[in-house]
Amino acid sequence: MKNYYPCYDELIAHLLNIMPMPERFPDLLIPHLTPPITYHENTPALNIGEIADMAYWPVKGYTRSYVKYKPEEDREYYKQRTVDISLPRITSLPVNSYMNQEDAEYYMEIAKGSIMVGFSYTSFMSLCREMPEVALLALKIVSAAEAHWLVKMEICKVTCKVGYKRFLDYFGEEVTEFIEQQHVATYIGTTSEELSRIKKGD
Repeated sequence: MKNYYPCYDELIAHLLNIMPMPERFPDLLIPHLTPPITYHENTPALNIGEIADMAYWPVKGYTRSYVKYKPEEDREYYKQRTVDISLPRITSLPVNSYMNQEDAEYYMEIAKGSIMVGFSYTSFMSLCREMPEVALLALKIVSAAEAHWLVKMEICKVTCKVGYKRFLDYFGEEVTEFIEQQHVATYIGTTSEELSRIKKGD
């Protein structure tokens, strides 16, 4: 029998809050979930050009999506620009790559210290065959992700000082324990040095 973890209850409650499901939904879902895995280092989860096979439920921590570029002042080395950060207690998935099985357009990593439960695309398709309502639930998850994306973009549009406060309010204060300052800075459109000044209240 598959081991049962308390965090599965939180995940199921989250999903049922999005959409009521048939009574047997938890019993069908649980065998498809991975055990909660602790990541002791920033761990690549997806590369550009790959097709995503895993969605994640964050028991603790975050995923970060980013692109690589060569800055004008130093064309020899790549730098990273953060384009998305997951939200706590909300399913994290590269929507287009996972749902449509298309090549990913960005890198994704699981932040050091995070604990994640995984749900593969193969399991998703199998569950859809067993319970058609799962497909509708997935659409609602995607719709919620798109709504969150719009809020995130508004955060990135405002001045850095205001943007950082809104960033912490939306993502949770604990985000800074998992996502390095330099990556938070590129996400809200500033530098690590400027973000340090903002945090000091300069």
